[in-house]
Amino acid sequence: MAAVALILIAGLVAVGCKLVILQSLDAGKYLKLAREQREIFINITPRRGTIFDREGQVLAISEDVTTVYATPYQVKQRAQTAKKIAQVLGEDPGDVEKKLAQDSGFVYIARKIDRNVANRIKKLGLPGIGFVGESKRLYPLGKAAAQVLGVVDIENDGQAGLELYYEDILGGKPGEVLLERDAAGNPIPGSEKKRISAVEGVDLKLTLDKDIQIYAENAVADAVEKTGAKAGTALVMDCNTGDILAMAGVPTFDPNDREDVKPASMRNRAITDVYEPGSVLKMIPAVAALEENIVNPDTSIYVPSQLPVADKVFKDAEPKPSRQLTFSQIISESSNVGTIEVALKLGGERLNRYLARFGLGHKTGVDFPGEVEGLVPRFSQWTGTSVAAISIGQGISITPIQLASVTGTIANAGWRVYPHFLKEKFAGKGVIDMELGGLGEEVVSRSACRKLTGILEQVVAPGGTAPSAAVKYYRIAGKTGTAAKVIFGGGGYGSNYMATFVGFAPAENPRLVALVVLDEPTPIWGGIVSAPVFSQIMGFSLQHLKIPPSWGSPGGQQD
Repeated sequence: MAAVALILIAGLVAVGCKLVILQSLDAGKYLKLAREQREIFINITPRRGTIFDREGQVLAISEDVTTVYATPYQVKQRAQTAKKIAQVLGEDPGDVEKKLAQDSGFVYIARKIDRNVANRIKKLGLPGIGFVGESKRLYPLGKAAAQVLGVVDIENDGQAGLELYYEDILGGKPGEVLLERDAAGNPIPGSEKKRISAVEGVDLKLTLDKDIQIYAENAVADAVEKTGAKAGTALVMDCNTGDILAMAGVPTFDPNDREDVKPASMRNRAITDVYEPGSVLKMIPAVAALEENIVNPDTSIYVPSQLPVADKVFKDAEPKPSRQLTFSQIISESSNVGTIEVALKLGGERLNRYLARFGLGHKTGVDFPGEVEGLVPRFSQWTGTSVAAISIGQGISITPIQLASVTGTIANAGWRVYPHFLKEKFAGKGVIDMELGGLGEEVVSRSACRKLTGILEQVVAPGGTAPSAAVKYYRIAGKTGTAAKVIFGGGGYGSNYMATFVGFAPAENPRLVALVVLDEPTPIWGGIVSAPVFSQIMGFSLQHLKIPPSWGSPGGQQD
């Protein structure tokens, strides 16, 4: 009896000690395990804002999809379950089984799949397999404006382009629901304990015109293929408002299929890449010289066949004899020597000041991630050849968007243009005009810009460097550029070139600026390879927007 009593007492003491351990020392541990088995947090993904073009065409939208997940310890007959799921998904059963074998209370089986496919799995009634509704980003126009729009990741967070820049507006804020679940892992109806409502993303309307965008992309792609260029960029902007109507880049990618996308194809070269522009930059010393009354369009200037400046000798792109030219001819024929002579009279201090006025060396402020400033040497670092080199677009690096802004400023009679993509956002039942971009400060006078416009029209006329840039029935003003590419790391210039044409129309009442840049084309000349592409894009844009032609205007293109 005594022995039995001792055994019972010892047993009671052991049970008592275990209860103390369970209810006191290890209480938190087992409470956590119980909650993990009984409670489940379900994230409520907010609807991501839809992106429209200026006419209401959907460019990016979120569609409803389903995610399949598993609670591995609740899965019965793992191999058979994996086989059944794999048959529906078209995957390797072994890969699915590996997911089901993980030591976890939650594992994704398939993220964001079509709801019809998910329903086929749901009908199988497999223990331990759950489903949650989510959204997936879809780009209805495929490659169109892909580099501008950017992409989102699997969690619907913006990763590039406007999707990233306007993440705070488009993304909204996720919500959360705390539910209890039964032994099979299924949520118990009516067991909701906590809810944080999701805040839906805001819809945005862009300045892009999908018709002009698609046309520009096709035109640049054709040009890259025909000339064997490494890449191509095109841009169309309303020079009165700064609205970017199109921004095209080749190579590009399809944001709906990113399995084999190369990083270079996602780069928006118009904003993130710099290059030495060459002769297109002659517009700045030209308008500066007109503004400072150093020359007039008809000023006669002696242009030698070559011009020594400090320790370097400058020549025209093609050998020319010494001759007498008007200032208009110097610019329309793109004479390096003639431009340098005028720039030397302007002087380094004034040239540097006008570069800054036009925004070179500074970001344009366009609403897009990754914009670069370009490179303008500090005036204190200029050498004896800097004025000569910079005046013809050497020793200075800019972005295509900066060049478009410079051209837009000249088109706008000297008022600075600020490019932008966002036009409006939708708030509740209303629409808010974001009032981005537009015109800024006056850079140069209307008189100087009007004089330069007349000169730039001669660039497109017979005898100029780019008659192929002409658009029938419209007066076009523009400038060519053919610039040798810098050898990175080695210094100096190589044998590859960048070919550019930029211009605006109608010249008598400017509405649009367009730009085309080809990287390493054959032939190399901007007036031969880029100008025709400009003509195509500008011609389509003018007609698409129903901009009145230059009927009967002096210099107007007519039959």
